[in-house]
Amino acid sequence: MLLFSSANAAINPYKNIFGIDVIGVTEIYYSLVILFSGLIITFASIYFGVKADKNGSFVKYILICSACGFAGNIAVFLWPNPYTYFLATCLLLPIFCVLNSLIFSYATVRRTAARESSRGDENALLRSTYSMGYVLTLGLIGVLALPKKELIFIWLFSGVMSLLIFAIYFKEQPSNEAFKSASASAPVSQVFNKANIFKLVGVSLIASMLFTLDATAPLILVNQAGGEYSSIGLFEAGIAIFEIFFIFFWSRVAQKRKVSSVIIWGALLFSLAMLLFSMTRNLVHIYFLIPLLALGAACLISIPIGFLQSLAKDRPGIGGSLLSISFFVSSSVSSVVYFLGTYFFDITRTISISVGVGLLGVIILFRSEKINNGKKHE
Repeated sequence: MLLFSSANAAINPYKNIFGIDVIGVTEIYYSLVILFSGLIITFASIYFGVKADKNGSFVKYILICSACGFAGNIAVFLWPNPYTYFLATCLLLPIFCVLNSLIFSYATVRRTAARESSRGDENALLRSTYSMGYVLTLGLIGVLALPKKELIFIWLFSGVMSLLIFAIYFKEQPSNEAFKSASASAPVSQVFNKANIFKLVGVSLIASMLFTLDATAPLILVNQAGGEYSSIGLFEAGIAIFEIFFIFFWSRVAQKRKVSSVIIWGALLFSLAMLLFSMTRNLVHIYFLIPLLALGAACLISIPIGFLQSLAKDRPGIGGSLLSISFFVSSSVSSVVYFLGTYFFDITRTISISVGVGLLGVIILFRSEKINNGKKHE
């Protein structure tokens, strides 16, 4: 997870500005990158999740994903042009991103095989490790303060991290009988029922605000607040540092409160932070907003993991794929918001639209939980 987060931290904060400012991709085309990458992540995660549950082949698909990450990053590094950029960001790197759900699923099956039951703390630890990798990598990039013409090296760094992940799992057994799910032959429709779909949609709309922040933050920092490219890394690293501590705070809260209510409160805090962020034109003010942004983000990147996994009981592969499906819905909604906001309005209005969509997700999640509770009492 540390290597995976390092690979993502190297390119995610700079991916859009690299494509727009260095490669020459238009903002409209970048919105298509978000959409297509989400599609690939969704289909790959469902396929890998079903197969992994059936065959216990989690390691096999982890190797495939890490190989795609290496190929995609190195392709852009060696041949930085629109064709390799689209090949990497729309196909190879989205498959690499499925590692996120696979790692959580693999941790679940290993815990189940060992007859342990500490999912909440385990998820918090994995997610905080992800944030720690972000901090370390972005801190390194921030110290280097790479100018625009040297941003190409972030792809090499990410490729090396992908190769290290492949090397770690290469000697492990690709499939394991002990990791097979007894419920793998059950229809997938048992998981994708009406109640679960509404919960999935609600969480996904809420999480779409995270994607909008990722897409708009570099542009606000550089173009609106007058920062440098190094400011992007410092901003992301600052959020990641606070997230490490806030993730465990939310984990403890979720153990004492209803999980859906915790997600809703996190969403409301993040909505407020997003609106304040969109209106800020001073770099110092943006840095002051980092703790509030991190508090809301820490909730939305950690608590929904266990919530979505619980919708697919005894099927960790499918449960992990729900994370990627949510990722797809979130990224797709964010791409539409980004396209409409930047095409018809500006970055500030784009964030306002995204917040509105996130609040709609809050309403859907609240209503679905209320209806579900009503049925239980009947």
